[in-house]
Amino acid sequence: MFTQLLERLATALDRAGIPYMIIGGQAVLLYGEPRLTRDIDVTLGIDVDRVSGLLALTTQLAFTPLARHVYHRNL
Repeated sequence: MFTQLLERLATALDRAGIPYMIIGGQAVLLYGEPRLTRDIDVTLGIDVDRVSGLLALTTQLAFTPLARHVYHRNL
């Protein structure tokens, strides 16, 4: 199940040109010791000006981002 989700996520992020890293338990499952995990932790390489596009992408994929607040810099 997680493999298909990871593939969907990676494909969508690649198509959107968003740099990313899979971290946390999923990375450990792929590269280390197996352990129970029920989420996918992802670090994204985007600036705040791309957050609305990212949120649209998560909606399109039927994913629920856990971050509830977006902090904007005062320039």
